[in-house]
Amino acid sequence: MPNWLIHAGVMIPVAWMLWKMELAAADKEGRVLDATAELKRVCLLLYSSLLIDVDHLLSWPEVYVPNRCSINTHPLHSWYMAPLYFGGSLWAPAQPFFIGVFVHLLLDLIDCVI
Repeated sequence: MPNWLIHAGVMIPVAWMLWKMELAAADKEGRVLDATAELKRVCLLLYSSLLIDVDHLLSWPEVYVPNRCSINTHPLHSWYMAPLYFGGSLWAPAQPFFIGVFVHLLLDLIDCVI
């Protein structure tokens, strides 16, 4: 099964969880949210986190190598970017994006171990 398909499939339960958390937080604060619009926003941000794979175009000599560990091979898939991703996850409007990036990196890390 292609790696991108696994990443996209794992994002579905993550999107649902983040959506439910956002609805619960809004309810606790007394805000009224349009649940459908919020789900679309969360899914858009979460699935846009898969765009960090664009940095595969910067890899050398080949763009895609099936058995290569992508952690520390590509600029956006490196450990020195993790503090930036963590800091971004503390910013509430972009939180689904950065959580999606963390999930993406964890899935790539699993590829490195197996």
